[in-house]
Amino acid sequence: MKKKFYIKTAFLSLAAMALLSSCLKDSRYVDYGAVGTLIELPLAENGDQAGIGGPYQAPTYSLASGATDTLTVAVNVASPKPLGSPLSVTLSVSDLTTLNAFNSANGTNFQPLPSSDYSVIGGLTVTIPANQRLGYAHFLINAKAIGIDTLGKYVLPVTIASASGQTIAQPDKALLYNIFVTP
Repeated sequence: MKKKFYIKTAFLSLAAMALLSSCLKDSRYVDYGAVGTLIELPLAENGDQAGIGGPYQAPTYSLASGATDTLTVAVNVASPKPLGSPLSVTLSVSDLTTLNAFNSANGTNFQPLPSSDYSVIGGLTVTIPANQRLGYAHFLINAKAIGIDTLGKYVLPVTIASASGQTIAQPDKALLYNIFVTP
C-alpha cells in the first residue's frame, strides 16, 4: 500500500515539475540602441549565388531588350533609428581588393568591367535622405559593348569608399556584380 502511494506521489511530482517548468521568464534582452550606425551594401550579405560564396551577384542583361540596361545598387543605413539628416555615401568602382581576394579564394579569374562598357548615372555619391534608410546608385550597362563571347568574365566591383564619418560595415562594404550578357 505504501509502495502505491510512493509511486503515485513520484508520478504527480514529475508531472508537476514538467508542467510548471516549461516556460521560464527571462529578463535578458538585447539593447540594439547601443549598436550605433553602420553603412552597408545590403545585397553583399546574400552573395551565395551560383554556388560561389562571398559578396557576389550575377545580373543578366539581354541583347534582345536593347543595347543598354540599368544596374541599381542599394546603399543601406543599418541603425536603431533612421538618421535625422541626409547622409552622403561615396562608392568606388576602382578598389580591386575584394575582387582579388574573391579570385584567390574561389579559383576564378574575373576581370574588372572595362569603364567603356558602363557609365554611372548621377555620379558615385549616393545621398540617403533624412529619416530614410536606403539610397541608390545607378549604372548604365552597355550589353552590346560587353558582348556574349565574354560570358561571366567581367565583374563590376562596387565598394563603399566613405560614408560622411559614419562607420562602414566591413563584411558588407563591397559587392561584385558579375555581368552576364545573353542573346
